[in-house]
Amino acid sequence: MLRGEDTALIRPYLVEYEKKEQRSRQRRRRLTLVLAADFGVDLDTRDVHATGVAW
Repeated sequence: MLRGEDTALIRPYLVEYEKKEQRSRQRRRRLTLVLAADFGVDLDTRDVHATGVAW
């Protein structure tokens, strides 16, 4: 990821957009963890019962 502070060619609005996106991702991660802790939502995306079938 390019940092706007390092180069003068990056427009300030791009740097602000990247910061906003990063804050948004962090907020979603926190919400997911709160839901998991408070309501017992399972965060594991693996399917335990999915086994390969040999033909």
